Amino acid sequence: MLLDRLDGILNYCRTKVRFGVVEGINGNIKTLLRRGRGYKNLGYLLLKAKRMAVTKTEFIVVRKAA
Repeated sequence: MLLDRLDGILNYCRTKVRFGVVEGINGNIKTLLRRGRGYKNLGYLLLKAKRMAVTKTEFIVVRKAA
């Protein structure tokens, strides 16, 4: 089992990305998917995710008054 995941283990040892950062990126991508209502091009979604990570953009949820 470890031999199957050896590449991932070695990558973690080289870069040591914390899981909180990974979860933050995953949350940002999920937010992009919800707000974008689907992207036809995966490259464009990845471009938006990279831009969001570089500019540290945070989404503000605005609720309409009922």
